[in-house]
Amino acid sequence: MSKAAKRARNAAVIELLCERFPQTFNRGGPQPLKVGVYADVVAALGDAVQARDLQSALRAYTSNARYLRALAAGACRVGLDGKPAGTVTAEDEAVAKKRLAESVNETASQVKVALAGQDAPELPAARPAAENEKPAAPKRLSLADLREAGRRRRGDAA
Repeated sequence: MSKAAKRARNAAVIELLCERFPQTFNRGGPQPLKVGVYADVVAALGDAVQARDLQSALRAYTSNARYLRALAAGACRVGLDGKPAGTVTAEDEAVAKKRLAESVNETASQVKVALAGQDAPELPAARPAAENEKPAAPKRLSLADLREAGRRRRGDAA
């Protein structure tokens, strides 16, 4: 199965979870899920979703940077009914921060590898803020510059 197909399948399962359990799953601002929510979802959905697809979708949902940022020590975890079901521990927060840092580093290394085979475009040098405020004025041409341009256009070498 291709990566695109896996992503599409995960997206479909997450969309199903968002529709069936809107008080727990949402794309906008995810909240920490109850520990063991997988078993609750399996019991609630039954055979509507294959176990492998559900595991993959939950892994994708909980690996999202927004979800990892929501895992702050003391934050409330929620069950399928949207009611509190525990809190995030300091250890959970540390693991989430580590995973977030690893994902940022992995993304940066993937970009470097992708650019290694290509001629990397040169980035413009940063300019001081004062230069960014007003655009540079175009160079004014003198009469001699205009005459020279005319000669070049006509093909005159003199």
